[in-house]
Amino acid sequence: MGSPGTALARTAREVARCVRHPPVRRDLMAEWQRRIRGRPPPLPEGPLQRVLTVCHGNIARSAFAGALLSARAPHLSVRSGGLKAEEGRPADEAAVRTATGFDTNLASHRAHAVTAEDVEWADLILVMQGRHVVESGRRWPQASARVRLLGDYLDEPPFVIADPWGHGDDVFRLVFDRIERAVGLLVPSLEDASR
Repeated sequence: MGSPGTALARTAREVARCVRHPPVRRDLMAEWQRRIRGRPPPLPEGPLQRVLTVCHGNIARSAFAGALLSARAPHLSVRSGGLKAEEGRPADEAAVRTATGFDTNLASHRAHAVTAEDVEWADLILVMQGRHVVESGRRWPQASARVRLLGDYLDEPPFVIADPWGHGDDVFRLVFDRIERAVGLLVPSLEDASR
């Protein structure tokens, strides 16, 4: 067993590695900003009637979030997409299995790569990680004021919704549970904002 100093040095090296990796750094920054703020940022002004949910590949998180929003806020028009999506790819098998436990069917879902037209269409763009906020802002700076982290609407940390891809059903279940909670907490505000 190593000394406390060795463990501390190992932890410091791991933290430094994470901070040097830009996507991880962006996620950490988003997490800390939400913790410091203590509450979600306000929704964009104006009626919110069109919502775009976004993740990396649109085969799990954004597909599930979009399906839940469509079911729980039928007054909204909802689309989902991925920043690096392979157009037409089916939802991840674990995502399909896990979604059924939330009374949501992703079997017919096909991935869609987010386009400039999708971004212009949306009144609100819900992303999963800090890296998605940064990438969306880089691609579509005119839409930055409409981008929010879905996890910001959770009532407890962590607020970044990590990618379950490549993990087992237990991880998908944890991630989808957090998405379901965030959607449930966000929908009343969306109902007020769509009027």
